[in-house]
Amino acid sequence: MQAATHIHVKGAREHNLKNLELRLPRGKLVVITGPSGSGKSSLAFDTIYAEGYRKYIESLSVSARQMLEQLKRPDVDFIHGLSPVLAIEQREGGGSPRSTIATATEIADYARLLWALCGEQRCPKDGGRIVQRSLDDNVQRVLTECAGERIMLLAPALRAKPSVLRDELPRLRQRGFQRVRIAGEIKNLDDPQLVPAGAGTREIEVDLVVDRLVASADQRSRVADSLELAFREGRDRAFVLAQKTPDAPWRELLLSQSLACEICGDVFEKLTPRHFSFNHSAGACPTCGGLGRKLRFVPELVVPDPEKSVREGALKPWRIGGKNLIIKNNAILRQLAEQLPFDPEKPWHKLPEDVRETLLHGAGERLFAFKLRRMRAPKATPFPGVLAMLDESWRATMSDGFRARLTTYMVSGECPECHGTRLNARSSGVALRAVRPEARGDRPEALAGEEKKTGGGESFASRLSPLASSLNFPQFMALDVAGAHALACDLVTALGGNEALREVVTGIEQRLHFLLETGLGYLTLDRDYATLSGGEAQRVRLATQLGMGLIGVIYVLDEPSIGLHPHDNQKLLSTLAELRDRGNTVLVVEHDEDTLRAADELIELGPGAGTEGGELLFQGTPAACAALPANQSRTGAYLARKLAVMKDVATKKPTGAWLTVREARQHNLRGIDVRFPVGLLTCVTGVSGSGKSTLVNDILAAAAARKLNGAKTIPGKHRHLENLDFFQKLVQVDQEPIGRSPRSNPATYVGLLDLLRDLFAQIPLAKVRGYKASRFSFNIRGGRCERCQGDGAIKLDMQFLTDAYAPCPSCGGRRFNRETLEVLFHGQSIADVLALTVREAMLLFRNIPRVMEKLETLDAVGLGYIALGQSSTTLSGGEAQRIKLSLELSKRQQGETLYILDEPTTGLHWTDIQRLMDLLFKLRDAGNTVLVIEHNLDVINLADWIVDLGPGGGADGGNLVFAGPRNEIEACDPSLTGQAIKKWHTEKPQAPIPKRQKMLEN
Repeated sequence: MQAATHIHVKGAREHNLKNLELRLPRGKLVVITGPSGSGKSSLAFDTIYAEGYRKYIESLSVSARQMLEQLKRPDVDFIHGLSPVLAIEQREGGGSPRSTIATATEIADYARLLWALCGEQRCPKDGGRIVQRSLDDNVQRVLTECAGERIMLLAPALRAKPSVLRDELPRLRQRGFQRVRIAGEIKNLDDPQLVPAGAGTREIEVDLVVDRLVASADQRSRVADSLELAFREGRDRAFVLAQKTPDAPWRELLLSQSLACEICGDVFEKLTPRHFSFNHSAGACPTCGGLGRKLRFVPELVVPDPEKSVREGALKPWRIGGKNLIIKNNAILRQLAEQLPFDPEKPWHKLPEDVRETLLHGAGERLFAFKLRRMRAPKATPFPGVLAMLDESWRATMSDGFRARLTTYMVSGECPECHGTRLNARSSGVALRAVRPEARGDRPEALAGEEKKTGGGESFASRLSPLASSLNFPQFMALDVAGAHALACDLVTALGGNEALREVVTGIEQRLHFLLETGLGYLTLDRDYATLSGGEAQRVRLATQLGMGLIGVIYVLDEPSIGLHPHDNQKLLSTLAELRDRGNTVLVVEHDEDTLRAADELIELGPGAGTEGGELLFQGTPAACAALPANQSRTGAYLARKLAVMKDVATKKPTGAWLTVREARQHNLRGIDVRFPVGLLTCVTGVSGSGKSTLVNDILAAAAARKLNGAKTIPGKHRHLENLDFFQKLVQVDQEPIGRSPRSNPATYVGLLDLLRDLFAQIPLAKVRGYKASRFSFNIRGGRCERCQGDGAIKLDMQFLTDAYAPCPSCGGRRFNRETLEVLFHGQSIADVLALTVREAMLLFRNIPRVMEKLETLDAVGLGYIALGQSSTTLSGGEAQRIKLSLELSKRQQGETLYILDEPTTGLHWTDIQRLMDLLFKLRDAGNTVLVIEHNLDVINLADWIVDLGPGGGADGGNLVFAGPRNEIEACDPSLTGQAIKKWHTEKPQAPIPKRQKMLEN
């Protein structure tokens, strides 16, 4: 039987796909493109991937199927030629705070093994080396360090209270021992006053005196026998007291046969990989449990309004809680005002710095005479500070409501014990150090062969870079991918010849290499996986797949170029080509121009979105697509530069009003001052990891949200923000879903459903029956169908098959009960209205101005095709974004609003980008200021002002490379964005570009 050369899809009808039939070549890079909502993901993920996954699941046993996630069978006639399918979707990194880049890519697993095998341990208490010595090693140490001296060999026996010692000490005498050391003093067991007088109930240490002798070579056998007994009695621990002369003081030498500190003698268990895992109790920091962060109260939230005085409630969380607690807090503040003293009527910010510090953080050991409720007289009591007392209340309270209210004044901050490294002190102290020949008891077994090869003197660490030869595990995890890869190459060079370690260091180097190849060299290994953007998380998973070395697999990717600067695009394309060249089929949903041109096969769906899409417009090579006229292929027209994203409005120049961030120092930002012109559309650019999101989201947006919107957020490190008074409010627009529940829909999000419910409640039949607006909600009892509780479908438990849904037999899938559906507006019930598209609803409600305002804004952003009641979970990222923008446009524009958008072109075709830019310029011309973080060259090209950060990512970024109008950035040589725009412009269009293609708005 011949191997299939194509994947044959016939009758694909999932979501809006219109009975598609197509053949995808195997072993090729196939790119699917088209407008947002045209059915690209429905074809790639909901049809091809879902069918491949379903067939794999059905090959497993029934018990295995019950444990795995089930996908319903896609609405397709058949798909032939499928091989195993792996989906690398565009989604956020994940919710677990314990997952990092290193753990997600197995780098941490290999690194843990390397540190467990090669690491030198240090005592967390005193920094002494942790070594394990045999009995012979300990004997030799005694004879060497105490040669010719009087010595006593002791063994730790017990630690107990005096009452217990009086029963236990006679038993030691019965076993033949004559002397003990009690509380540091040598005593005979016959002494009637063995236990010190006045010991009370405190515990006392007792050590057995095993032998007394002079250390010399001829006493070696006796020393060995006595040490063996001492180790047996002391559970592998012993002491040696040595005295050079009768008048000299005794000095103590600690010995152990276990892993123990050379200085303090503390015993440790053998080092294993789990000691470097923050998900295991052996390695995790005991304070934060391996999270690296702890919730803590911060002064900025505890005192949200510094204009208020203490008496007016400046310390806001001390005004919440039970009546008795509030009375107690007020009494403490009143008495502090008298004893510190300070004026409780003075605004907080005018109080002396030392008074504010004392109120928040306490007065140390100073005592205050506090007389609280039910106290007869004042009592001398220390004051730990408001923050410490709030923390105690948060931990001690039994009320979930009170704890939840206090939590709003807390932020997640660095753990005070591990300082964000997540590991305990012992694990953090293990470093890759030189193997000293004189400490062979400490030598890792894996390195024994290395030392033999170098004659016992040269260690592997001596052949590493200075950084690698003294690196602990948290320091390695704190490196960025590029720096860690350079270090891993050193490790391969130094340890590649060691058979035991070759696979470990090679595994680390290869995985770092794949991350570097996918353009992620700026990310640190300990970066929380949940904080990655959709594109970054996808490229991390892509790098992991590269390390798998699989062949014959179908990889389905969703816009892997998201968040990638055009300068780094070639790395990603090389990665996709490498996957393809191994014999895999790579299926990519993408809008990026470079990726489209690199495709072996290009598939375009359209022509519109939603019900107007789902058709196959083109399949073939990118060159053939570019040759098509604009009325046959929108993608081809843009590839051929016959069409371009343009603007009808003039480019604005700065008016002299600037929003300025001073000395931004968060993460890799290097104390830069950045100015954003007020009233313009500014594009913030730079390579991935250059600091764009840190500057705009973590500092500017957080500070603006705190001041303008009253948000309880703590902005990143910066000196201050100037001229925020130009704005009345902040609006952040992203591509997050407008609702997580299937009950959420566009009509509810933009407030349209409230107007419709009010309208139906005014219909005469509704008034006669006494129906209120709530009657027309499928979320509330009364008007909804109670059998399906307003869902419109009944869930059927199919055991080991995926859950199935059947239309509700009572309401027929319409969500409302019969009485509610009898209320009609122009012959349409509320269920019929929710099933209408925006354009159909505009015809029905053309005489209702308030409803028309909402519908017209939805249509203006290109969403005339979506149904009013369509579940928000089925909307694409671009559609969700435009719904949010339509909500803003539907509001009365007062100007003076700061809009911030983070990569708004994610998931958008050129036609969608045109609509987006029209909206943004409309917002700008209404007197608002728009800041956009973007990599898309079409958007950058139309911006009024550009702020470029870099020049590189991670440690090489954080500088202000360029700030100025769009027409000047190409002349800035250090700017990689300027170079990308320059290269983009050198590719001359094949035909003159019209002033404006009105067809794009249809």
